[in-house]
Amino acid sequence: MPEDQPARAPRGELPPVVVLDVANVVGSRPDGWWKDRAGAAARLLAGAAGPLTAGSALAVVAVLEGRART
Repeated sequence: MPEDQPARAPRGELPPVVVLDVANVVGSRPDGWWKDRAGAAARLLAGAAGPLTAGSALAVVAVLEGRART
């Protein structure tokens, strides 16, 4: 399969799903995330979604809460 086309789940099957609890992942690194919760969440999603889904039939659902949702 060409690299520019993502893999797909077989017809009639749902792809595997990864649920990403953004607060737990962001909060695991003491890098000042508490000063900019929305920015920290955006950086995590920008950095994680690509590698998690590249070339796979994987769906990623990110759970955001509080100020991180903005």
